[in-house]
Amino acid sequence: MAKSRFLKVAVFLLLIGVTASVSAQVTISAGFALSSMEAKYGSTSFSGETGVGGNVYVDYLLPIGVPLSLGVEFGVDAASVEDTTGGVTTKVEGTAIPLLVRAAYHFDLFPSLDLYAVGKIGYVLGSAEAYGTTESGYNGVGFGIDLGAAYYISSNFGFFLEAGFDQYNAEKEFTAYDGTTFTVEVPFTRFLTFGISAKF
Repeated sequence: MAKSRFLKVAVFLLLIGVTASVSAQVTISAGFALSSMEAKYGSTSFSGETGVGGNVYVDYLLPIGVPLSLGVEFGVDAASVEDTTGGVTTKVEGTAIPLLVRAAYHFDLFPSLDLYAVGKIGYVLGSAEAYGTTESGYNGVGFGIDLGAAYYISSNFGFFLEAGFDQYNAEKEFTAYDGTTFTVEVPFTRFLTFGISAKF
C-alpha cells in the first residue's frame, strides 16, 4: 500500500519536472530512482531490499567561465522489508523524502554529452511503520557523491543517468502497544537515478 502511494508521488514529481519552465542556463531533470533500504527493528536486522521512487533536479550553470552548476533536488524513496523468525512475521515500511542542495562540475568533453560529478547534502524527511506500532515521522541527514551523464538529442532535450552513493540516514524510537520501546533504523542508499533532462 505504501509503495503504491509513493509511486504516485514519484510520477507527480516527474510531471512537475517535465512541465516546469524557467529562465536560461537552467537544467531540469526528472526521473525514477532505485535504492536499497535496510532496517533494524529492535534487535532484529533485515537484509536490504530494493526501493523505488523519483527525483527532480534543478541546476543553474554559473556564468563564471568555469563549468560549475549549483542546484537543488527533491524526491521520494519507498521500500518495505520483512523478517520471519519463529513463525512470526515482522514488517517494516520506510519512506525517505530528500531535500538537498547540489554542486556539480561539468567536464565539457563532448557537444551532446554532458559528463559531470556532483556532490550533495541536505535534509531528509520520512516515515517508518513497524509491526506492532503506529506510523511515525522521522528526519535526518542526507548526502551523496555521484557521476552523471546527460545525452541531448536536441539543443535542449535529452536523457540523463546518475549513479553513485546517496545516503539517507534516519532512525526513530517507537513505543509498541504493550508499552515497550525500541528503535527502528531505516537507512536508504540510493544508487541509480535515470530520466529526462531539459535545458532552458
